[in-house]
Amino acid sequence: MSIKLYDLAGIDDRRFSSNCWRTRFALLHKGLPHITVPKLFTSIHKISGDNHRTLPIITDGKTTISDSWAIVNYLEAAYPHKPSLFDKQDSLKSYSEFLQHWSLKAISFPLLQIIIKDIYDRLDPIDKPYFRATREKRFGKTLEDIVKNSEDNVEQFRSGLNPLRVSLKHRNFLSGKKPLYPDYIIAAALMWPRSMSPKQILHEDDTLNTWFKTMLSLYEGIGSKQPKEWVGI
Repeated sequence: MSIKLYDLAGIDDRRFSSNCWRTRFALLHKGLPHITVPKLFTSIHKISGDNHRTLPIITDGKTTISDSWAIVNYLEAAYPHKPSLFDKQDSLKSYSEFLQHWSLKAISFPLLQIIIKDIYDRLDPIDKPYFRATREKRFGKTLEDIVKNSEDNVEQFRSGLNPLRVSLKHRNFLSGKKPLYPDYIIAAALMWPRSMSPKQILHEDDTLNTWFKTMLSLYEGIGSKQPKEWVGI
């Protein structure tokens, strides 16, 4: 029986959620048969009532789990005979947990202040009132005001990614010789703007851009085949 992954979708079936992409990459890495089910923000509650309010959610037989970190730990425990996302190293698991928290502060939150209006523009019309109301309440300002200084914020964002560039200076992947969960965390974060914003977050000659192209080509190019806004990648 295939695992079912409930995945956040925008217009044109854009699968844009970085949280969901972490789980999708994890399933692909472990070679686990699965299907993805597109869901809108406003239909998440229909999956299992109020028990789970955010995506990703997976169902594996009678087991239902939400939260990408909980899911990856479940997959490692439930399928130990499949390729490990942490290469069976506790140190790499700890690094992954740190990187996931770091990416929320250093990547996801700054990105949101750059692309939040672009995201809104590419949501299903049904989701737009919910998205605008909840995000404007969170920030205390309109979506338009949030992105008012987005050009300046892009430069600051690029500078904030320097630790990743240093890590890739002498290795092919953040995990070393092969892609593992740390690479999927960052690749998933970049799938978000690639899918939903025309703003070129990475320069063409950026080390991260080269690495990201490699990540997009994995698993028969699953990442590269997704609807996108970026030019050339």
